[in-house]
Amino acid sequence: MPSPSRRSRLRPPRWRRAAVLLVLLCALVSTAACTATPDVQAEDREPEEVVLVVVGDSLTAGTEPLADGEVRGQGSWVPAALGDPLVLGGGWAVPGATTGDMRQGVGRVDGDVLLVMAGTNDVAQGVAWEASRDNLLTVTRTLRLDEVIVSAIPPSADHAAAATAYNEQLRQFALEQGWTYVDPWETARDGEGWVAGGSADGIHPTQQVADEVGRTLRVAVLARAAGG
Repeated sequence: MPSPSRRSRLRPPRWRRAAVLLVLLCALVSTAACTATPDVQAEDREPEEVVLVVVGDSLTAGTEPLADGEVRGQGSWVPAALGDPLVLGGGWAVPGATTGDMRQGVGRVDGDVLLVMAGTNDVAQGVAWEASRDNLLTVTRTLRLDEVIVSAIPPSADHAAAATAYNEQLRQFALEQGWTYVDPWETARDGEGWVAGGSADGIHPTQQVADEVGRTLRVAVLARAAGG
């Protein structure tokens, strides 16, 4: 049988065990109190920025190419879409560009949401849908952003039926890829054409229409960024 002195070393007195339990309980209570503080602070934080990356033609760039991550031309929808928390992170947009031009021109850009508005010049030049589709897929793979939105193209006075067909193929393609498809031109359409006063040349929107498009796309971008 072990001696009393050995037994006391193996089994601490009850008061000592109680003290240890009390210390552990206090530590748990203290930890819970500390972890509650960041949750309260998180509710008070300002919303984080959502960085938008764009790819397109003159509908996105306006009258001048996108340069240094800024829209410098008139007629773009982009400025009306921006504002806290949405900021422009850059991208590639050049007047007259086809999806093939975009494929060749884009490079890696960091951001949260990619928005592509492309195809007006493909339709005008008679580019086959299969080629446009392949170009768009390459553009998105080059940029490697998880959140992607593709926008419908506006009406085309000279290629009305082709523009309508392109948008339907684009919608189905976006669905297949898990992208968001948005048609921000609905209020600017009258059948397959423009509403009266919506475009001066049958291709480009007035600034008022472009601004309406920008506000519609802003909602879509923020929703996509939030997981919608």
